Amino acid sequence: MASKVHWAQVSHLALAEKGVSENEYDVKDVDLFAADNFNPEYLKVNPNGTMPSITSPSLDKNIIESVDVVRWIDGLKGERPLVPLDAAAKSRAQAIIDLVHSYDDRTDTDYLVNRQSRLIKEKEVNPDHPFYGPKILDNGSLAKVYTEPIGEEHKQFYKETDEALKIWARELERLDSLLVLPYAVGDSVTQADIHVTTWLAHAMWGAGSDTTQIHNFDTLETLIQKSAPDFKFGKKTREWWANIAATDSFKKVLPQLH
Repeated sequence: MASKVHWAQVSHLALAEKGVSENEYDVKDVDLFAADNFNPEYLKVNPNGTMPSITSPSLDKNIIESVDVVRWIDGLKGERPLVPLDAAAKSRAQAIIDLVHSYDDRTDTDYLVNRQSRLIKEKEVNPDHPFYGPKILDNGSLAKVYTEPIGEEHKQFYKETDEALKIWARELERLDSLLVLPYAVGDSVTQADIHVTTWLAHAMWGAGSDTTQIHNFDTLETLIQKSAPDFKFGKKTREWWANIAATDSFKKVLPQLH
C-alpha cells in the first residue's frame, strides 16, 4: 500500500476502523514532495501517479482510487461495515463523498516546483512514456504562477483563488446540511466519515492551522472569510468533528493535522 499524501489517510483510517492489524499489511511510503509518485516504477503500480494504491495477490489489478480502496478494505472483515446497508444512508454517504472529492487541488510552492523538476528529469530518461509530456504542461502552468514575478497570469490566478474559496464556503455549508449525527450518516462510522475526516484535516493543515489544535477551525474559517465574509462553520459540522475526533481510529491516524 502506497502512502504519504492526504487522500492516503483514508486507507489508514479504514484499516484502523476495521481493526486490521498492522502485521496484516505492508506500507510503502511515497514521498510526494520528492515527486516519487512520478517514478516509472510507481507508475507501473498506479498509472495516474496518485495515492493511495493497493496491491495484493488476490487482486486482478491494483486499486488506485481512494473510494475503491476504502470499499476493498471494508470487505476484508465483516464487522462494522463502512458502506451503509441502509439504502438511504448509503445514498447520503455517497453524496458526501462526491462533495469532498469535487475539488482535489494542492498549491504548495515547493511541492509544485519539486514535481516539475522530477517530471522533467523522468521525461529525459523516459522520452517515450505517455505520462510525462501532458503532466509537465499541466503542472508547469501552475508552478509558474508561484515562482515568477507578478503579471497578467497572476491576476487570473487570484481571481480563480477567490472563486475557489467561495466554492469552499458553499461546499462546507452543503456538508453541514448533509450531516446526520452523531456521525456523518447516522449512529456508526462509515466511508463518508473517513473521506470527510481526511479532507477537512488536510484543509485545516493547508490553511496554516496549528497542527496540534485538532478542534480549532479558526484559521481555516478566517481564510475562507476573505472571499466569503459571512461564512461560519456550522453547528453540525463542529459536533460531528468532535464525535469523529474522539474515535480510536482518528486518534491513531491523526494525532495531529496533516
